[in-house]
Amino acid sequence: MNPSRASFSVGHHVVEIEQVEKTRFRVTIDGVRLASFCSESRARVAGRLEARRLDYAAERSDPSRR
Repeated sequence: MNPSRASFSVGHHVVEIEQVEKTRFRVTIDGVRLASFCSESRARVAGRLEARRLDYAAERSDPSRR
């Protein structure tokens, strides 16, 4: 079985969702593993939130990015 994958951009980041089992989805952001979830919808939401958080943290630490 070939794992199915979906990628999308959020801000300056690339979020990838990979189905590793029937009810298990792995989330990576810019190639760094975030977590695994039991549903694709939860994985997508977590990926979006973490990517936005990373953008927010980068903006706060470097105001010239605004």
